[in-house]
Amino acid sequence: MARHGLAILLAVCGLAAAAPRLTLEDLVSVEAVGETALSPDGGTFALTRGGQIVLLPSSGGWPVTLTTTAGGKSGLHWSPDGRTIAYASQGSIWTVPAAGGPPRRLTRAIAGEGDPRQAGDRDPQWSPKGRWILFETGRRGRNSLMVVSDDGLINDYLTDSPADEENAAWSPDGAHISYTERSHEHFSGKLKVLRLDAQSGLAVGEAATLYTAPEDRGGGWLIRKAAWSPDGRTLAVVLQESGWDNVYLIPASGGAPRPLTRGEQEDGSPVFSPDGRSLAIVSNRKSPEETGIWIVPVEGGTARPLTRFPVPGMESAPAWSPDGKTVYFHRGTPLESTDLLAADASGGAPPRCLTHTLPKNFEGALAAPEKVRYRSKDGLEITALLYRPRAERPGPGYPTVLWIHGRPEGQDTFRFDPWAQYLAQSGYLVLEPNYRGSSGYGEKFRNLNVADSGGGEMDDVAAGARYLIARGLADPKRLAIGGGSHGGTMVAYAVTKYPDLFQAAIELYGVVDRATYIERTNRNSAWRWMRKMGGTPAEKPEVYSRADVLNDVGRIRAPLLIMHGEKDPQVPPYESAQFVRALKQHGKVYYYFTYPREGHGFSEREHRLDAWKKQLAFLEKYIQPRYGQSSTSVDDLLVPAHP
Repeated sequence: MARHGLAILLAVCGLAAAAPRLTLEDLVSVEAVGETALSPDGGTFALTRGGQIVLLPSSGGWPVTLTTTAGGKSGLHWSPDGRTIAYASQGSIWTVPAAGGPPRRLTRAIAGEGDPRQAGDRDPQWSPKGRWILFETGRRGRNSLMVVSDDGLINDYLTDSPADEENAAWSPDGAHISYTERSHEHFSGKLKVLRLDAQSGLAVGEAATLYTAPEDRGGGWLIRKAAWSPDGRTLAVVLQESGWDNVYLIPASGGAPRPLTRGEQEDGSPVFSPDGRSLAIVSNRKSPEETGIWIVPVEGGTARPLTRFPVPGMESAPAWSPDGKTVYFHRGTPLESTDLLAADASGGAPPRCLTHTLPKNFEGALAAPEKVRYRSKDGLEITALLYRPRAERPGPGYPTVLWIHGRPEGQDTFRFDPWAQYLAQSGYLVLEPNYRGSSGYGEKFRNLNVADSGGGEMDDVAAGARYLIARGLADPKRLAIGGGSHGGTMVAYAVTKYPDLFQAAIELYGVVDRATYIERTNRNSAWRWMRKMGGTPAEKPEVYSRADVLNDVGRIRAPLLIMHGEKDPQVPPYESAQFVRALKQHGKVYYYFTYPREGHGFSEREHRLDAWKKQLAFLEKYIQPRYGQSSTSVDDLLVPAHP
C-alpha cells in the first residue's frame, strides 16, 4: 500500500452498544456461495469456495474439497458423463476428475492487448457429446470463442471475426452454438448460431444471425446468454423490445421473436425444464428491489413464483434437477449471505437450504433496510434503501452517510450488504439511492442520464440528503457521501456541484474527467461511455465539459478521502492522480491512498480491512467525532495530505 504524505487513524470507530457486535474481521470472513454447477445425474453440486472446488451432495450434507491447487477457480462445468469437471484458473482451462486426482491443464493462454481481466481463457463448456470444450479467450485483445479437445492436444478459434464474441451456449445435440457478437456498430449485440463439425471441432460455414438488437442509447444493454430448448428447436433469450427486459422465444432455424413474458418488470436468466414445457426465470416483478424465481409455461399462461419468503431478498442462478421435480437456486437477503436452496418445482413443499454461509457472529446483529421514496429536483420519483442506526439518540438527527452504488446501471437491492450494516451499527444513518440510470426500473429510467452525466443523477442524490433532513432523520451539519467506481464519480460531482451540502466525502476509484477516462480505459468501456455521453469528446465538447470535475475543484469545501487500486483496468489510476494534483493546487484538504496489485475495487483481505478502517476513521473525524479517549499513540490522528 502506498501512502502519500499523511498518517491516518487506524482504529475502528464505533459506539457502545449491546451485543452482538460485528467487527471488520467479521465482514471480510463471510464467504457466500459462489458459482455452482449441478452434475448430469443431479446428485452432486460443484462449488467454488476459498479458491478451490468443493463437492456437495444435492440432497445436502458435508462439502468435500476436490482441488488444492493455487489460483482461484471459475466457470465450473461437468463433462456429460459426470466424471470430470472443467474450469478456468490462472488464465487457462483445466479439468479435474470428480473422483479426485491431479488437475490437468488443457490450454496456456498468451495474453494479448486489452483488458487484463479478459485476457486469459475462461468460461469452459463441455459439448453434450463430450469431446470438445468451448471457451472464451482474450488472446487476440478482444473476446473470441475457441474449442479445445478433452485431451488438450487440439485447440482452434471458431471464427475470424474482429468483433467480440461472448455468452456462448451449446445446442443439446452438440452440433451448434449460440453466442452474442458485439461490435462498435452493434454494441447491444447480434444473436448468432454457428454449426460445428463434431469430429474436427471446426465451424461449418458462416454463422447465421437470428436477431440484431436495437441500439441502446446509453450503451448499458447487451444480449445475454440464450437458453436452448431440450429439442434444440427454440432459443429463449431476454430482449428489451418493450422497453423492459422480457423473455422471448426465437426459432433456432430463424424467425421473428415471440414474447413469452410481458409487462413492466425485468426478467432474466431463462432455463428450460427437462421436458421443455416450462422456463425458470429470475424476475423483479414482485418489487423492483428484489428478485425471485418464477416458473413460466412455454405455451403461454400465468407465471407463478417458485417460492414465497417473509423477508425480501435476491434470488438467482436457477437450475433444474434432471427429473424436473426440483429447482435449485441462490438466495441472499439483508439478513443472510447467499446460500444454495432447493425447492419443489410444483410449489408443494417449502424450500430447504443446502448451505448456511452466514457466520454465527452475525446472528442478531443485522436489520433489514427500509424502502423509501422521494421526489428529485425535477419531480422524478426516486427509490432508496435506508439503514437506521441500531440505537436511538437524542439531538437534531443522526450523522448520515449516503453510499452511492457503482455502474450507472447498477442498483441497490435487498441484498446482503455488510458495509451498510456495519455503518448502521456504528451509529450512522445510511441511504442508498437508486438514482436515474439505475437498472430495475426499465429502459427509459436507465437512460435518463444519457448526455447528462453529473446532472439529473446528482440532483437525485442531493434530493435524498434533503429528504432525510426534512424528515428530521439526518443532522444537516453531519452529512457524508461515499461510493466506488461510478459511485466515486458521483462523490466527485457531489462536492463540486453541491459544495455546501456534504461535510465529508469518500471517493473510491472514480472518474473525474470523462475524456481522459475514454482515452485510457478498455475498449468496450470507451465505446459504452461515448454512447452514454452522446458522442465523442470532439462531437459533444459541452457534455464532457459539464461532466469534468477538474473544472470545479475550486468550489470544493468538504475534505476528501481518495483510494484507488494501482492495477485498475476499468478506471485507470490516472483519474485519481489528476484529481489529487488539482486538489493540491487549490489547497484543498484530502487524503490519498493507493493499493498495489488491486484492480477495480479491493480484493485482498488486508487491503479491504485497511480501506474500511481508514474510511471509518475519516467519518469519525469529520461527522461523528469522539472525545475523552486516552491515547499515547502518535499515529492516531488524521493529518491531511494538504491543509
